[in-house]
Amino acid sequence: MRHLTPAFALGALRRGKQIEQFLGAIEIDGRPGLRWIALGPRPTGVTIYLSDVEDVGTDTFHDITEFPPLDPDEETWGREVAVLPTPEEALHLAEHELAADPERWVNQGIVCDEYQDFRTTRTSNP
Repeated sequence: MRHLTPAFALGALRRGKQIEQFLGAIEIDGRPGLRWIALGPRPTGVTIYLSDVEDVGTDTFHDITEFPPLDPDEETWGREVAVLPTPEEALHLAEHELAADPERWVNQGIVCDEYQDFRTTRTSNP
């Protein structure tokens, strides 16, 4: 099972583990790209990062975390959206204001597999 249940996503954050989610295709200023989100526990709370990247993936390169940002002034890893004191608050903001799906969180690094599935679906259903 790739996706974390809501309880497991919360548990991962409480144990200090990062969780991620592929949010899909986007367009910013007429430029197509991809969006993904990461929630990373820190000593001060849980940081929410949102990444808007160019879709430079290929059949053999699908590490979305290495894709260049759509905005050249943005860090590759994305922009910090918020730091919230608890995992519950971070999940709530991500799911209610940033369109994250509570049933689609994955452990760190698995977002690349989510992107690969997206590519496969997109090329199978043009």
